[in-house]
Amino acid sequence: MRRSETIQILDGIYGEKAFESISEEGWYSAWNDIKNSFIGSQIYHLLRTKGRLEEVPDWFVQELKHEAERILFQNMLIRVEQKKMLEAFEKFEIEVIPLKGTILAERFFGHFAARPTTDLDILVKENDIQRATDLLENLSFIKDQIPDNDHFHLVFNKSYENPLFPFLSVELHWNILRSHDSKTVMEPFWERSIAMNSQDYVKELNYEDSLYHICIHGFNHQMLSLKYIIDVAQLIVQSKGSFNFSSLFNKSKQDGNQSKLIIVLTLVYKLFPSLNQIEPLPRKKHWPLWNEQLMREAGLGIKSKRYFLFRFVSLFVMYDSVFSMLKHLRFLVFPPKDYAQTQLRERKEGHLMVLYMRIYRNRLKHLFSSGAHKAGTKEYDI
Repeated sequence: MRRSETIQILDGIYGEKAFESISEEGWYSAWNDIKNSFIGSQIYHLLRTKGRLEEVPDWFVQELKHEAERILFQNMLIRVEQKKMLEAFEKFEIEVIPLKGTILAERFFGHFAARPTTDLDILVKENDIQRATDLLENLSFIKDQIPDNDHFHLVFNKSYENPLFPFLSVELHWNILRSHDSKTVMEPFWERSIAMNSQDYVKELNYEDSLYHICIHGFNHQMLSLKYIIDVAQLIVQSKGSFNFSSLFNKSKQDGNQSKLIIVLTLVYKLFPSLNQIEPLPRKKHWPLWNEQLMREAGLGIKSKRYFLFRFVSLFVMYDSVFSMLKHLRFLVFPPKDYAQTQLRERKEGHLMVLYMRIYRNRLKHLFSSGAHKAGTKEYDI
């Protein structure tokens, strides 16, 4: 597999190798990828932290710097809202764990603006969902559409009178995967969590669980963005000595997520062979049809026939057992009524078979229509 210039640059950063193989044209190609993937701030801070900004073209540094400054403003506003929110959770004694966002950027990338974020993900215990919902609504967040019963988070939105920062979304999680295809038990995550900044109720995942979560998060998005790939690689680098692959695999096996975890790690290690110098990957599992071109098209909002074929083939490699795979296939073929309504983006009442017919009509339309589908097209799980 030929690796793009962007991947070669990142592998050079992680492996502390020179960028001599990157041509002038290659740097322009890399910038185009970086710009479309919104990872300029990540690349900038990685180069700056390693003291390697002088090794890349001046124009390239300036472009990265401009992107980093834009993210600085955005993340600063989000960080202020996050601080208010976490202080409220602490005050009302609701245990929470911030996932991703500016806290992950600061912890693993070295600066709160080193990683772009557009929303906040907060993990709460399932029996605290209503209390957490009430708290967010008291902070002027409005609950979005109610998800189907199989889902694992709620979405809240807050609007601002600021054209540069019109709204902020908060995802209130109680798990990391849908319940029908995962037996992930969250209580051990809470037991292993660490109090953050001497607070009693605001906590953070330990290093191993952070890597576990970020891999599953990337898997949920099919790893179809460079930001998910960088997240996993960066957590491996920064968590060196604080996690063990055997322990990680055992935990994920108990949760029924081992195949998902190994698929993601195999993909990242294939793109960045230098990671083997940091922590060798003992087990591998290939993700059929995934490649950089597919990722690049998805980043531009293009969903081609190859994309839908990739999603379909993935069903046969992402589960730890045949039983789990068949359970998921049954869910997709004969989904519960509330899930079917969610797939159609509506809550109209009607016979379940009518809903199924409409879902399959749309799925077939996507699969067999000519050309690629642009961003904004309704996406249906297949």
